[in-house]
Amino acid sequence: MINGPSRMPASGSVRKIVVFLHGYGASGDDLIDIANEWSDRLTDTLFVSPHAPDVCDVSPSGYQWFGLKDFNPLNIRQGLESAAPIVCHYIEQLMDKYSVIAKDIALVGFSQGSILAMELLFRIPNLGGVLGYSGAFYPPKSLERPLNPPKVLLVHGTADMVVPFGALYQAQMQLQMFGVNVDSHVCEGLGHSIDTVGLTVGYDYLYRSLFQSNQQNTAESLRNSL
Repeated sequence: MINGPSRMPASGSVRKIVVFLHGYGASGDDLIDIANEWSDRLTDTLFVSPHAPDVCDVSPSGYQWFGLKDFNPLNIRQGLESAAPIVCHYIEQLMDKYSVIAKDIALVGFSQGSILAMELLFRIPNLGGVLGYSGAFYPPKSLERPLNPPKVLLVHGTADMVVPFGALYQAQMQLQMFGVNVDSHVCEGLGHSIDTVGLTVGYDYLYRSLFQSNQQNTAESLRNSL
């Protein structure tokens, strides 16, 4: 069972959940403070930032979702096959505990966590949102499209020396081939990091995905019932 830091909404009422997935060699502590930037507008939202299940191969003070000896697609695919079920189970437990549905949950990943978040598009139907920072996409073995995927937002810096900037457009193109609607935001001159502009763009995306989309769906249902 994975766990990590969390931030409960000030109201104490959980209607939405944002799950942070940290990068290779990091921990849930590295992303949870973003909740302080987003919680004012994302009301009634629980923020959780679990530590990956394994101690990092190259940084014992951090964790890894899977070993990352290289970026060989076969090795990445093997790692995703191992890590994804663990996170799916964690999310199922959150849904049961707080009585929410997948549409009320958004995944926010950085680097290796972003790679994992895009994988979960194909494993958890009807997610509320997927926001990927400085990540890449490794297509699943199956050519089946994800079921009712949300619009995805990918954010990447042009000076990223860890996950090359070109991975942004490759991910966007490949996800679109699977029928996923993808937006992207380019951070000029940014390395392998998240800056204030990226946080603002992500904040706006999550608000639209988790709150405005529900309002639009409710309005559409009312119109259809008239």
